[in-house]
Amino acid sequence: MRRVPRPTGGVSATLGEARPNPGDAVEEFLTEVRGGKLSAEDVLRRFVTIEYRRTGSYEETARRLGLDRRTVTAKVDTEFLGRLR
Repeated sequence: MRRVPRPTGGVSATLGEARPNPGDAVEEFLTEVRGGKLSAEDVLRRFVTIEYRRTGSYEETARRLGLDRRTVTAKVDTEFLGRLR
């Protein structure tokens, strides 16, 4: 059976609509950090969210960042996470 790769960005194969590129959200985050536009809390929330998207696990994110799992759970920004997917 031949596997068909899922689209990861660009144009949706089924709807023809543009889908956000996860890299765009990360680039936007980096630009805001460089410009000093985010509070320390916002930087932490977005950084934790980016790492959570990479690992897919609260426990692994906590281990990699040296945080408690409950802190990671509280800091994941669901709106930003949606832009990363």
